[in-house]
Amino acid sequence: MSGAEAEGPRALPEGWRWARIDSVLATMEDGRTIHHGWSPQCETFPSSSIDHWGVLKTTAIQPGAFLSYENKSLPANLKPRTNIEIREGDLLLTCAGPRSRCGVACLVRETRPRLIFSGKMYRFRPAANLMDARFLEAFLQTSFAWSAIDAMKTGGSDSGLNLTHDRFRQLLVPLAPLNEQLRIAARIDALFAEVAEGEAALATARKGLETFRRALLKAAVSGELTKDWRAENPPTETGRGLLARVAKARAAKAPVKGRGRRDAEGRDLNVEGLLKLPEEWAWATLGETVSEMEYGTSEKCERDFDGIPVLRIANVNFGSLDFSNLKFAPANAPAPLLKDGDLIFNRTNSAELVGKTAVYRSQLSPCSIASYLIRVRFEEIEPEFVSAWINSIFGRIWIASHKSQQVGQANLSGGTLKGMPIPIPPPAEAAEILRRVSDALAAVADAQALLDAEAADAARLKQSILKAAFEGRLSVQDPADEPASALLARVKLAAAPARRRGVSAWAKAGDSRAR
Repeated sequence: MSGAEAEGPRALPEGWRWARIDSVLATMEDGRTIHHGWSPQCETFPSSSIDHWGVLKTTAIQPGAFLSYENKSLPANLKPRTNIEIREGDLLLTCAGPRSRCGVACLVRETRPRLIFSGKMYRFRPAANLMDARFLEAFLQTSFAWSAIDAMKTGGSDSGLNLTHDRFRQLLVPLAPLNEQLRIAARIDALFAEVAEGEAALATARKGLETFRRALLKAAVSGELTKDWRAENPPTETGRGLLARVAKARAAKAPVKGRGRRDAEGRDLNVEGLLKLPEEWAWATLGETVSEMEYGTSEKCERDFDGIPVLRIANVNFGSLDFSNLKFAPANAPAPLLKDGDLIFNRTNSAELVGKTAVYRSQLSPCSIASYLIRVRFEEIEPEFVSAWINSIFGRIWIASHKSQQVGQANLSGGTLKGMPIPIPPPAEAAEILRRVSDALAAVADAQALLDAEAADAARLKQSILKAAFEGRLSVQDPADEPASALLARVKLAAAPARRRGVSAWAKAGDSRAR
């Protein structure tokens, strides 16, 4: 058996052959078949102009889709490596990252100038007289290829895996007659275009739900949501009355020193320029309403189920907590334990995510938080209302103007958070607001679940199309097509003189335009 052909793991259609991927790749001008990228220290912002070089992020590579705008700007003082500039016809594959993101591939059908790929990805091309690039891209999207690539990855944790050159070169790919490849690729493109129309509709629906969620929070925390209710339900206690009661309760308690020290004095608050509130509402700083505030634990956490579960940044969403993928602190660690009603604030993250906030409701007990989170306990104030305010457009604007920005991340300290202005509605109205918000968000969650189910159906449909394609059921076979075995033999024979002259066997066989 030749070095190009190989025994495959399953039967292929008549006239097809299995081959190692390194045997069907074109040789580029430097003699390599696979290029590894470069990972310089980039700017935090993307290169939005074709006049400035950008370095692709791994998020630029999605299954079967290339997103050129997912890049970071190359600093002006660094010379670009033009030999790894992205070109149309390149196949890209992520070679490092979490399990779900390592091994993702796409074909660059269209791109802009001055983009290079990072050290977490490979670039290669199939030899044009052996394999169509669309055909290879389609195979790399199959569950079969994904499982084979997944078995090749190395690393000590699912959050950080690698796919080496040597391992990837051993991947077996199906080689069909070239004309049949072209027919199959065209059919996949047509069917995927139909699926894409449905996926675009799902994306539009998702955006609509997110727009509704933002509008709901805005109406809730500004008083618009309960304007009708307020007209028929005069308050028995106003927001100012509630604040006076909170101040009295705080004053009656001795200040607690240490990490959980209270801000008993609150902050001076200038309401000029703030949102105009309903008459019965009042403004306060968050610090005036807090009974306790504490940062999370800095203890080293592991995936050990004998300890205390610890919520981390990824477990906090805008308005909800995710209790999957937890790590655990030692049982005797000085980790702050959460109590029902604690507000969890994400103090360090990217600029667009810092300040994510949700409320803990004893979903998992005991439970603690990691150091980039803050737990906040309130005196008589509904924590869900404060969470809604922080996650609303008003809270997000305030966070954006008060965060400190460092390289790659933003931060908002507990001390700064205490100065955030928050609206205080009457207690009865706050309860009605939260009831309406809860009902509306439950409906949003139901709609989201339906969209998720339809997205899963679309993904399964794509896999069904790919399965049919590589079982030879998507295109009629033509007996006149040159079988893959004959194709390999012919290309090998044509490459032999070049090999004798010291040129790579596939350099001549490959696409002369591939670089």
